[in-house]
Amino acid sequence: MRLRLVAVAVAVLLILVVVRQVTSGGETVAAGACATTRTEVNGIVGSEKEAFLKDARVVEVLGCAGLTLRIDADGSRDMVSRVATGYDFAFPSSTPTAEKIMQARGVTESYKPFSSVMGVATFKPTVEVLREAKAVRTVKGRDVVSIAKLIEMSRAGTTWKAVNDGSPNGNVVMLRTTDPADSNSAIMFLSIASAVLNDGRPVGGADTLPELLPDLCRLVLDQGTKPNTSGVLFEEYLTGGPERIPMALVYESQFLDSVSGQKVPAGGDHVLLFPDPTVYAWHTLVPLTPAGSDVGKLLRDDATLKDIAAEYGFRPQGRTLVDRPNPPVVVEPPDYQVLEAMLDALAEQRKAARCPK
Repeated sequence: MRLRLVAVAVAVLLILVVVRQVTSGGETVAAGACATTRTEVNGIVGSEKEAFLKDARVVEVLGCAGLTLRIDADGSRDMVSRVATGYDFAFPSSTPTAEKIMQARGVTESYKPFSSVMGVATFKPTVEVLREAKAVRTVKGRDVVSIAKLIEMSRAGTTWKAVNDGSPNGNVVMLRTTDPADSNSAIMFLSIASAVLNDGRPVGGADTLPELLPDLCRLVLDQGTKPNTSGVLFEEYLTGGPERIPMALVYESQFLDSVSGQKVPAGGDHVLLFPDPTVYAWHTLVPLTPAGSDVGKLLRDDATLKDIAAEYGFRPQGRTLVDRPNPPVVVEPPDYQVLEAMLDALAEQRKAARCPK
């Protein structure tokens, strides 16, 4: 009788193992076990995600699923021209850029594993200077940087030295951004500024641009030379200090990142405010091969990867983060075609080396 019971138990155990098997990379492995073979997956990604995707824990999760990730980091806009060069996926930092890639490659699916809110990285003393100048105000209980006020100061040519007697900075008061010709974060700034200039609404068509272009041109071209990735800009903010980079438009995730080497030092004067208004940048993975799609599904669905993404400051889809305040005012970016028209118009002004009046 005892032998019969043991035999039945062993049979049940074997059935459970078979039922719980999953298929990975053409081989059947027990659930909870790692794949025994690896498929190399090549991706082009926004620079702000590079540290996350190279984290040893992310590498381990992907490896267990049978995937070895190889990535190149670049400005999101440059991805549109580079995705035809053997990549399995593109991972830009916004939906408009992803839609352009999907259109160019005839792709109909995408994955949005997490988002970032655009924020203003600045310093406590700078906040007080801007508050005195009425460029920082309180909206729904939160201090925000008024983009409308910054546009007004840009029009007037107001300098940092004019609003802060002790400052040697003679540049006009404006947000430091990346170069919109290369980088998505600057394109998000154009989305914000154009909405402010368009009575709080996203620009619906290129026919509206001529009246907005003088202000947009000043806000971008008057910065001078700009970095081509958000990672470089954030590093400039961390090392440059309040005199050199009084405020920079960054991804919230960059500022809240608690694990990479580019994290904000504790106990300093660094502070993050929301611009008023701001936009959500959905980091959107566009699969170009089935292997790229596997990466997108894992990033979207795997609980461990969501936890790690939150450590890097991202907002994982479907995950409530109780310590993350929501911005008080949010606008949607324009369609990619409108953004492209903006960028083309700004490129023409750059060639002319002057802004229209």
